[in-house]
Amino acid sequence: MIPLAVDFLASAWPAVVVAAVLVLGVGAAVVVGVRRVGARYRVEALRRAGVDALDPALFEELAAELLRRDGFRQVRVVGGAGDGGVDVLGVAPDGRPYAIQCKYYSRPLGPGGVRDFVGALQARRYREHQGVLVISNRLTAAAMRAAREHDLVVIDRDRLADWLLDAYRLGSAGRAPVWAARLRPPSPWG
Repeated sequence: MIPLAVDFLASAWPAVVVAAVLVLGVGAAVVVGVRRVGARYRVEALRRAGVDALDPALFEELAAELLRRDGFRQVRVVGGAGDGGVDVLGVAPDGRPYAIQCKYYSRPLGPGGVRDFVGALQARRYREHQGVLVISNRLTAAAMRAAREHDLVVIDRDRLADWLLDAYRLGSAGRAPVWAARLRPPSPWG
């Protein structure tokens, strides 16, 4: 009986390998396809919101509106002269205060911009706030490291598109819907 099983496994081995390779190949193709669709949805979300045509003040208003949609209370735009480096303030549904800086840039943000915001969060009035950096572009690698070191939440261009699509939510509200949040690779920002 055992020799028959060994003979069967020996003869079936190539078919099992081919089937496994096919399953892995189809799985990889599905993942790549879903990510491409997600990228197209993000580009369309940014286009529909007119993000690239906004001025910095309207970009701050957009961030404030997204906070309100996520259930934040006491949301107010404070950007402008004398803002202390913070553009929008709000209180999350769980009661935690948030201080948001909006950077409307046509090029990636470097570490200096992150350090400036970290410095602003050291002011007495913002020490208890969770810092959030909302950027119309992306961060450089050095800026990403600086943001991680200081526990900032970063909403870069891709995450902003997810936020517009309601596939990402700031604060304790979490992410919804889960399937849409998986349309792109995991973010280093949580």
